Amino acid sequence: MILWLAPAAFAAFALLAGPLIAHLLARRNARRVIFPAAHFVPPAQAAAIRLRRPADLALLIVRLAILSAAVLAAAQPLFVTRWNLSAWNARISRVVIVDTTGADRGQHSSAVIDGLAAREAVSAYVTQGIDTADLREGLQRAANWLAFRPPSRGEVVVVSDFRRGALDRDSFEVLPRDTGIRFIRWRSLPSEQTTTLKPIEGWRGGRWQATATVDKDGIRTDWASLGRGQKEDQSWLTVLAAPADAGAAARAKTAAASFGVAPGEASHRCRVVFTGGDEAAGEPIRTPWMARAALVLRDSDLLRQADVAVAAEERGGALIVRAPVSGSSAAAPAVVRAVMLAMRPAVIGGRELETAAIPDTDLAAWRRDPAAVTTSDMRRRWQLTDTDGRAFWALALVLLGIESWMRRSRRRVVAQEAHASAA
Repeated sequence: MILWLAPAAFAAFALLAGPLIAHLLARRNARRVIFPAAHFVPPAQAAAIRLRRPADLALLIVRLAILSAAVLAAAQPLFVTRWNLSAWNARISRVVIVDTTGADRGQHSSAVIDGLAAREAVSAYVTQGIDTADLREGLQRAANWLAFRPPSRGEVVVVSDFRRGALDRDSFEVLPRDTGIRFIRWRSLPSEQTTTLKPIEGWRGGRWQATATVDKDGIRTDWASLGRGQKEDQSWLTVLAAPADAGAAARAKTAAASFGVAPGEASHRCRVVFTGGDEAAGEPIRTPWMARAALVLRDSDLLRQADVAVAAEERGGALIVRAPVSGSSAAAPAVVRAVMLAMRPAVIGGRELETAAIPDTDLAAWRRDPAAVTTSDMRRRWQLTDTDGRAFWALALVLLGIESWMRRSRRRVVAQEAHASAA
């Protein structure tokens, strides 16, 4: 069975008309025959146009064969035999995804992970390593690489400690159904983890630092006072209201800040505009950090409880939040607090603090073996560079050499005839 991976190349067979037309239109020199008397030559009626064979039929056939071989090679033929399918199914193209979450795992842990990944790579026909802190993103990269693998079965191996939330069943939808999936848990998660968070400014008029402890029962946070210290600059957040409500709006900002403000980028600036505030119209949001803040505001529980729907826009490098309430309304502090949480969310910690792991029963349910290679997979997904078109290219080169030899032989014959006539 021959599988043509680029059948559109067959359209190039139209080029065969070129040599055929050239040979039909080739100029022919009449053969000169010397007679002792012209009256011995029988009279004949010469036709202006008549059908005739192409000039030098053997050379034409060779030239047509050269073009045909080149077209067949461009169509990327693949000879699919039982032996080929058996050989392809015997080899594995493997992607090893290593979860890099928790870069402080230590020298010993890194050696264990690297050893596991190397062992998986040795037993594969071809392998690709992916180090990522986001396993879902790693699966997408693995799917992209497997789409261009050579003929073989595909498999993805995930090396991780499988913190809860790192993967779910839907994460594997990006992989083809015939791709195998295996999991290697390189360690058990600790039963308890502790981290120290960045100081919070303004809560109870001072600076506070939290220590978060995560265990099987949940998260426990211990707060320690760092004293009053230097008051944080709140100029990154401006509150605009009608002149009569300016004082109330300022007090609303102070009340919102008294619950504490997480550290953040001072260059990320925001203006909250209440009814009557003087602020020109902005533009649609295009800056990423503003878009993230606007999404947080859209889902804010504070705004939902205050029954206030705000509108966000961008102007002059700052986020503009318009609230349809006055600066003296009871909802004003909730609006300002919601903006503070959207601009500077209080981060409890990264995924490294998670102590709960995905159960082995879930990993066993997600596991699957790689499916056998089929010809439909080759035509649909694979971009093969190692095809049998090389045989047709070799044939074209051989025929090209024969054509060159035939042309040189024709020239020598014509030259000898011309020399004989001259003699």
